[in-house]
Amino acid sequence: MRNQRSSSGFTLIEVTIAIGLLVVIALGSAQLFVLALRHNVVARQQLVMTLAASRKVEELSAAAAAGALAPSPPDALDRGAPGFADVTIDAGVVCVRRWLVAPVPGYGGRAMAIAVRVSVAGAGDVQIVTIGETTP
Repeated sequence: MRNQRSSSGFTLIEVTIAIGLLVVIALGSAQLFVLALRHNVVARQQLVMTLAASRKVEELSAAAAAGALAPSPPDALDRGAPGFADVTIDAGVVCVRRWLVAPVPGYGGRAMAIAVRVSVAGAGDVQIVTIGETTP
């Protein structure tokens, strides 16, 4: 009698190689997933900062149109000048807002340049600049 081997199924080496390939692919996908999550968090922070800056620009533009907007110190965007900075919490993100208000030369005080910079620790800055018309 001869000893016959069955040829159905996989050998141990084939299974080991297949599992190794699956592990490598899974780890690569997991790294991409973590990277995507990190970028999603940064994008969310950028959106929150942009919305916070936009709301402040609208508020300052309305104050300029009403004529109730005083010029700020020239370095108000770089340091927290009293009356020209605040801290807001939007969607769980702590934002530091600073703004600069300066008359636009050549318009006789009828136009004000408004710049708002919003910062979040570890996420950088967002800055929006506009010109608002004042009433005499």
